[in-house]
Amino acid sequence: MSDMDKTSSYGLYLQTVRVEKGISIEKVSAETRIRTEILRSIEAEDHTNLPNDVFVKGFLRSFAGAIDADPQEVLRRFDERRKVSKTVLSPSHNKTPVQRGHGLTLLWVTALMVCLVGGTLLIYRVVHDQEMTATAPPPGDLSQPQNTVRAEPKEATVSAEAASEETDATPAAATETVAEEPATVYRLEITSHEETWLKVIADDARATEHTLKPGEKLNLKAATMFNLLIGNAGGVTVLLNDEPVTIPGDSGQVVNVQLP
Repeated sequence: MSDMDKTSSYGLYLQTVRVEKGISIEKVSAETRIRTEILRSIEAEDHTNLPNDVFVKGFLRSFAGAIDADPQEVLRRFDERRKVSKTVLSPSHNKTPVQRGHGLTLLWVTALMVCLVGGTLLIYRVVHDQEMTATAPPPGDLSQPQNTVRAEPKEATVSAEAASEETDATPAAATETVAEEPATVYRLEITSHEETWLKVIADDARATEHTLKPGEKLNLKAATMFNLLIGNAGGVTVLLNDEPVTIPGDSGQVVNVQLP
């Protein structure tokens, strides 16, 4: 430490006064209630182990009072040393233009990565919302089904019916082939005892919606399967190929049933 450094050192000043008066660091700690580690860091001017300058100035006043040193001189030296230290350690003085350029480049790269990640998350959210909207039930559904049950008909027997289309063929059209309709394998009969709504999908056809009042019946045919959404599970009786089908659920309960 040069002579100029010594004359401006607040830590050396406090240490010199304390040693000349034969006062131990432990005695200063007991009188000021400042830990000995803090007092030693003050004398060493080790700011890595010291709190904010505002608190350090309070410690300096107490330290100076305990050893009968001049508190104003200590604070003057402290301000002078801290001013020089902050100037030397200032990033704007320490960094070279190349380092500052690298810092700006890193900042731009970080900002670009944030934008890319944010954009990816936004696109995923939009696609996800579109998929959820596409698979959501149509507005006509009064409520979502509470139970999805695959019901089995009681001792169902399957009989095949061949449906043929009868046409009056003229001599000119005698050679034309008439396309046959798909064979009907399943006949469904729904009888309503209470007012209810239904949504029915037969085979791969589009869903149809029905509202049945008490006593009304709905007859449907399919080649492979039925998918029923029943708005009042306890209010209907279902027959598949003339065999009763158990519909789980109570009156007013919405259920989804797949047959057979």
